[in-house]
Amino acid sequence: MKEPHIILFHSILIQTKRRHTSSSLRPIMDPVSGAVIATLTVGSLQGIYRIIRGDARRALLPSMASLPAPLIDKDLRRPRKQLDRSVQVDTTTSSSSMPASSPGPILEEEPEIEEPIIEDIPDEEVPEPIDLPSAPDLDDVEVIGTEVEAEQEDVFAERLGREGAATGEVQVSLIWFNKNDLDLSVVCPSGERISFDNKISNCGGRLDVDMNESGNSEEPVENVFWEKDAPQGRFRVFVEHFEKHDSTDVTEFNILVTVDGNPREFKGQISSGDPPQEVCFFDVE
Repeated sequence: MKEPHIILFHSILIQTKRRHTSSSLRPIMDPVSGAVIATLTVGSLQGIYRIIRGDARRALLPSMASLPAPLIDKDLRRPRKQLDRSVQVDTTTSSSSMPASSPGPILEEEPEIEEPIIEDIPDEEVPEPIDLPSAPDLDDVEVIGTEVEAEQEDVFAERLGREGAATGEVQVSLIWFNKNDLDLSVVCPSGERISFDNKISNCGGRLDVDMNESGNSEEPVENVFWEKDAPQGRFRVFVEHFEKHDSTDVTEFNILVTVDGNPREFKGQISSGDPPQEVCFFDVE
């Protein structure tokens, strides 16, 4: 039988081995947890250092209450005459960009007075008489027109109606039968000439149809008329060969003169390069 102190020593030795074995079997801390704990520890130390340093700096700064406030001259005002009202200020942009708490003068905007828009009413486009020199003195010019007994009123009426020509108390019309450009001129008793370059006379006469400037028609017509109140006196009728558009040079023509409903017809011919020819004359009483 063993001694009691030997048995006690043996039991102590067994318990020590068990404790050593259990402590060696405990898991070792993983690296991630160690890194997190180290980071938190360093951050806490830095925060404590900044708090201590900030308190020390505040102790060195003077109090704002001890600083004197700047003096403001209340009499200083911006004169209104110096405002440049020619510059338009975008109130939407300025109001949105300026903080609500920022002080500043508020300028009242003067309401813009809208000027009434006056629309130009276009007048009826009526060519005004042009002050042109009168026809040359052609007293010595021979009248080349021959009066025709059987008038071609139906031919005149068809062409004048096609072009929408007007009629009146006095009317002079010209027709010809090719593409050449002939021009009808009527010299009024006052000496004023009505033609393509002076379509309205001061005495009320008007040239309302002028054809074949470009040589487009083989059945052209031209027309001069006084609707009413034609001046009294002698009227002289001229034809000019202005430009040759047709293969035929010599151009035959007819002129119909109507005064108060009484027609008279004259015929003639003209060539390119001829001067203006006086075809006929008539009197209005």
